[in-house]
Amino acid sequence: MKINTIVENTKEINFSPEQVSCVYIGKPNCCMCGCSGDYFYTSINTAKSGLDRGYEVTENEVNDAKVNTVLGLFEEGGRIENLFDYIFTKIISERQYTIYLIK
Repeated sequence: MKINTIVENTKEINFSPEQVSCVYIGKPNCCMCGCSGDYFYTSINTAKSGLDRGYEVTENEVNDAKVNTVLGLFEEGGRIENLFDYIFTKIISERQYTIYLIK
């Protein structure tokens, strides 16, 4: 079982919004419960994301623009950490950006 892989990537990584459950933007190397950053969900996958986390995604948590911004940052390549083949995280300056794909 692959758990954690560091990927040095110089080519594009493309995920479509249809593949994404949510993104996280926060302080690097801190707790990701939401106290050090924010989660933003795609409008297309709110029902699936709600089922996965165990409660409904609310309208104020949906932000397709933030999701698309994070997706764009991953297209630039660089050092990306892959966890469990569906979580991808990248640190740029003082921010951590994480993409959670639909399982």
